Amino acid sequence: MLSRHSCLYFVLSLTQAVAFAVHTTGVLSSSLSQSTSLRPFTSSIVSPSSSQLQLRPWGLRTPTHRNRPGPLMTSLSGGGGDCTAVFVYVSCKPGTEDAFKAASFENAKNSVQEEGIARFDCVQNLDDPTKFVLVEVYKNADAPAKHKETPHYAVWRDTVADMMAEPRQAVKYSNLFPATSAGWDVPAALAKGGPDGSKADLLAVHVFVHVKEGTEAAFVEASLNNAMNSVKEAGIARFDVLQNQAEPRKFMLLEVYRNPDAPAEHKKTAHYNTWRESVQDMMAEDRSALKYSNCFPAADENWQMANL
Repeated sequence: MLSRHSCLYFVLSLTQAVAFAVHTTGVLSSSLSQSTSLRPFTSSIVSPSSSQLQLRPWGLRTPTHRNRPGPLMTSLSGGGGDCTAVFVYVSCKPGTEDAFKAASFENAKNSVQEEGIARFDCVQNLDDPTKFVLVEVYKNADAPAKHKETPHYAVWRDTVADMMAEPRQAVKYSNLFPATSAGWDVPAALAKGGPDGSKADLLAVHVFVHVKEGTEAAFVEASLNNAMNSVKEAGIARFDVLQNQAEPRKFMLLEVYRNPDAPAEHKKTAHYNTWRESVQDMMAEDRSALKYSNCFPAADENWQMANL
């Protein structure tokens, strides 16, 4: 049995040890927060949901809430991630494809005239013509609800209701490139109700990417460099980079080619090969892709990134 004096001495010693540990932890934490930094590059990137760290000005990092969702944001082209791109996946009953395209064309033509909408693309799956994607790019948080209050949306919804083979599904993305709505806006003439123009046979490729935890910022840096060079290629109309809002380790590259040879030509470029080699060890799984033809806009000029 320990004496009363021995017990008191043990308690006092234990209290002093705990106090010293708390003091040491505080000093260490302060030291780390002052010295931790990331190598800066041309775009300030934030990855709060994946790395639990938020980049601050000059590349300093401070802890953020562990489960806080949010996209990587970039300062490219005068801002970062000011749009929400909603990909609506549609599966039609066989035989209703043409009627769906006609209804969706009218809805899209009117939708791009809405103040809060930058784009409203409609594409059709090349391997399964009963499947479509509506790519709705909204400029602010209120725009989706306002869109659903419009007469043209109501007409479209009622017209296509019986054409659905299954309920529509939607996935939300944040825009990384182009970084502002100016890079997504359809040409002014189309936004004012002008004609779409002559039909061009474009190829839209949706590339799905899932990266390893902790590689999000590096993947974005590499992909922005690739995208900025890719849009300069003659055979490419668009080359968008987006990040899944619900699962920030998932990205989409939305590549729109002007002719069947353009994808192969793209893969011969130095910037593509640099990107491929840079990201190969970041992949959590193999990349996958779906190919689509354009329904709306029909004209090549209405797909171009004219405002970058």
